[in-house]
Amino acid sequence: MLSVFRKGYETMVPIESYKANPCKMLSIPYWKAKSISVLPDMKIVHDSEYDGRIFERCHDTKYFRLIHTLSDIPELTAPGISLETIPPHQTDELAEMINRCYTHSQICVSGEYVKGLTETPVYCPELWIGAVFNGNLIGSVLCDYDAETGEGIIEWLQVLPKYRGRGIASALICKGLKIMSGFADFATVSGECENVTNPEGVYRKCGFTGNDVWHILRGC
Repeated sequence: MLSVFRKGYETMVPIESYKANPCKMLSIPYWKAKSISVLPDMKIVHDSEYDGRIFERCHDTKYFRLIHTLSDIPELTAPGISLETIPPHQTDELAEMINRCYTHSQICVSGEYVKGLTETPVYCPELWIGAVFNGNLIGSVLCDYDAETGEGIIEWLQVLPKYRGRGIASALICKGLKIMSGFADFATVSGECENVTNPEGVYRKCGFTGNDVWHILRGC
C-alpha cells in the first residue's frame, strides 16, 4: 500500500508487483516512475487512500488509469479515414495538428518536443498512427512500448474538433491495440476524469477496464 504522504517515486514498487496491478501500483507507467520526481508542493494519492479532510486545502485533479489485456479488441473503423503510420520526419506537422486539437486548453507543443518523444527508450515507430482524410492529418494516437514491463502505453490521442463524433478516436485506439497485441503483454492509459471530451468513455468502448483513480494534489 502506498502512503498518502509519499512525495515522489524515489521508492519504486517491485516490477513484478507493478506488472500484476499496474494501475493501482503507480499513477504513471513504470518507465517514467524510474526517473520522475514529484514537485515539493505536490502529492499523488490513490483514491483508496484519499481523505478529503486531510487534503481539503489542496487543489485536487483526478485522473483515471485503465488497463487493456489486449484480448477481444473491437473491430472499430472510421469510414473514409485512412489510418497510417506517422514517419519521424513529420514531427512539425504532427505538432501543429496536436495544437489545433487543444485550443481550449493550455497544451501547446513544438516540433522539437514531438521529435524528442521519438528519442525516448519507449518510442515504437509502428505505434504512432495518424488519421488521414483527403491527404491531411486530422488525428493521431501516439503509443509507447516498454520492453522491460511488456507494457503498451497510450500517451497522446487527439482528433481535430471538426472531425470528432465520427468514431475516429476509437478506430485509432483499436488500431494501436491490435499492433500492440503482437508483442505487448498489456496496455494502459490515463486521463483527466472531468475532461469535457470524456476520454474515459472512448477508452472503455475500446475494451479498457478498471476503476483506479489517482488524485494529483497541488498547493499542499
